[in-house]
Amino acid sequence: MILGKSLTHTAMHYPDKPAIIFEGQSWTHRELLSRVQKMANALTAAGYAQGDRIAVLGRNSHWYLELSFALALNGICMVPINHRLKPAEVAMRLTHAEVSGIFLDPEFEAVLAEIPAVLARALAPRTIIMHAIEGGARNYERIMESGEDTPPNTIVSPEDPLYLGYTSGTTGRAKAAIVSHRAIVVGMLYKTLQYRFDETGVSLNPGYFWHSAPRDFAQLQIYLGGTTVVMREFDAEECLSLIERHGVTTGFYVPTMFSMMLEAPGFDRSRTASMQTLISGGAPLPTGLKNDVLEKFGAVLHEFYAATETRIIATITPEELRHKTRSVGRPVRDVEVRIMDTEGRTLPMGETGEIYIRTPTLFSGYYNDPEKTAAAFQGDWFSLGDMGRLDDDGYLYLVDRRTDMVISGGENIYPSEVEDVLQQHPAISDVAVIGVPDPKWGETLKAIICLRPGQSLSEQELRDYCAANMADYLKPRSYEFVDELPRNPTGKILKRVLRDPYWASAETKV
Repeated sequence: MILGKSLTHTAMHYPDKPAIIFEGQSWTHRELLSRVQKMANALTAAGYAQGDRIAVLGRNSHWYLELSFALALNGICMVPINHRLKPAEVAMRLTHAEVSGIFLDPEFEAVLAEIPAVLARALAPRTIIMHAIEGGARNYERIMESGEDTPPNTIVSPEDPLYLGYTSGTTGRAKAAIVSHRAIVVGMLYKTLQYRFDETGVSLNPGYFWHSAPRDFAQLQIYLGGTTVVMREFDAEECLSLIERHGVTTGFYVPTMFSMMLEAPGFDRSRTASMQTLISGGAPLPTGLKNDVLEKFGAVLHEFYAATETRIIATITPEELRHKTRSVGRPVRDVEVRIMDTEGRTLPMGETGEIYIRTPTLFSGYYNDPEKTAAAFQGDWFSLGDMGRLDDDGYLYLVDRRTDMVISGGENIYPSEVEDVLQQHPAISDVAVIGVPDPKWGETLKAIICLRPGQSLSEQELRDYCAANMADYLKPRSYEFVDELPRNPTGKILKRVLRDPYWASAETKV
């Protein structure tokens, strides 16, 4: 149940089969094992030890996947960093995770120049550049080739941390979920059984690897002895070309990607004929788009409900999608789902309450955050903060959220992070950020703003301010100026009052 050790098995049974294909190059399972062992031993020689945490800041590449296995083999905890974040946001994660080194693409070296000087100085000698030639003595390939091609001596436990997954969870500020080898590997086995994956599969998961699901599915196909095709960045036409060229059989996509592929001028069902299992997740799949995917890709679409903290929870098949509208399916094996009220009482079938989960793939708590860990549990039942109901057949429906999280194009966005930045503008006295429906992205951010007396501010000035102070995906797409925001007697902004007019005619509030 140790992720890195799986490569010994695949290299033995499928030595000459491609494990990774990336930008016209491929590496067999035998070659992958060799490179992973060399990097694991090189890191040990460089002074990294079991239990250390190493950050990764980069776009998708074969190096990213290799490194995930090498760190796993060494018992080192990976800390994937969202490359779209601003330097201050990156620095917060690096500091909170107490990282002892960082791997990054050359284009992100400039980020380290903008983080606090003390942190930058500490990381400078422990920075490795993921590139074929750049980086000099810090170059990935150079360091990897210095390592011995033998299994490391490290003894890794299934409960050892595999990675820290930064997720804002249900309360706004970023938290780091501690995900163990046990959670990942058991989750992989459940997916294998559920979707009937095997060593013959070819997988393409174009979401960013700092997200849990795209990386999990990419690793899973390698774990089974199959092939993973890697895209540095999603592009609809390139994605269709790769599916056609490599006979891709499976992949994980967020709804926006489906929409973009279907709208691509070069889309034709013949180009995706090899697809056997398409998995949608990361955000609810609108019914209209769902029907379009089923029609144009064929009866291969599965939707699933999962999270960094839990791995896969529930899934729904192509056949079920047609008669269980808006359901995310039934829990997978060994996963229990319970709907509870605010007092922790289990509700009857059909009633809406907070969704609680009990699963063998559960995370190990939030890193350095015992209070938020405790707040997410009722005994051994865990909640993501989603509201839902179960029908008489055991199908789960997501109907709302307990908190204010917005899901735009598969990205989890927490309005408090955006509000914090906007409230620092000298002309703004009060602000609320909400999600409003969008046909392409599912929902987008809208900022509702109160100005200080005597102040003026245009939408363009706000856009320029946000562009300079927050990641692109956090920027509101629309603005509204009001005299005051609705509040309850304790002073809390009534965001539902702000949201309801926009969602009144929407088919789902999630």
